[in-house]
Amino acid sequence: MRWPVLILVLLGTGLLLWPRAGVSVRVDGRPVLWFPTVEGERFELSWRHSVSGIVVRDVFAVEDGRIYLEETHNPWFAAGLGEVEGRGRVVAEANHAVAIVDIHEPADDLKLRIGRPEIHHTLWIRGRGYDFSACFSHRRLTWSLDARPWLLALFPAKDPCL
Repeated sequence: MRWPVLILVLLGTGLLLWPRAGVSVRVDGRPVLWFPTVEGERFELSWRHSVSGIVVRDVFAVEDGRIYLEETHNPWFAAGLGEVEGRGRVVAEANHAVAIVDIHEPADDLKLRIGRPEIHHTLWIRGRGYDFSACFSHRRLTWSLDARPWLLALFPAKDPCL
């Protein structure tokens, strides 16, 4: 009778320690957010342009163990934006907005200087926003894919400020 219980305990423990893929976000090298991901999942980084005030959204996807920039959305066709061969295609959106889609550029090593609080550099994951500008303005944000045990992945880590 002890062996079946022991086997169940060992299997359960093994499953809880099995690695779960996720994105680790760091500010100045210090972990501030970790969230689990699945293949093909998308998340967004949005911010308010410091000069024009427009909200820009970049869409990223997790694919084949990497993070890719897939799309960028802008309320209008601003200077410098346009179609660049091999780097996505421009499509019109409602109210004269524009998007560049099908970009598919690796973004595993994103480095971002977080803007001041009114810029609202915000990471959107499954409908939840994390405003890094409110907590970490003028600091360096980086991210990467990594894995955590399933048990820890049940409780995504985040800095108390977020």
